Amino acid sequence: MHVVSGLSLFLMVGLGSDVVFVFTDFWSDSKEMRKTVKGRMSWTLYQAGKASLVTSATTAVSFFANLASVLKPLREFGFFMGLCVMLVWFLLTALLLPVCLFEDNFCGC
Repeated sequence: MHVVSGLSLFLMVGLGSDVVFVFTDFWSDSKEMRKTVKGRMSWTLYQAGKASLVTSATTAVSFFANLASVLKPLREFGFFMGLCVMLVWFLLTALLLPVCLFEDNFCGC
């Protein structure tokens, strides 16, 4: 299981980058939708959170489907990866908006 756990890092980077792209795209679009920072953050969290939750949840469910396997290592891998996918979504949802706000205010991009 150690090799598979190490390879899961690369899967999480790939799946997490999808969430990052969704949030940054919605953050860019929020300039036209809302004028205040609070409005931009709430609009982005609602729209991007909803969109990225659907993609992450379907990916996690596909990994959790491995729990029906008769092979114990496959069940463990499916459970581990499903939890990792949902943890990555939660962490990026909680941490990415402040990073977008910081980048927008202090980097001037």
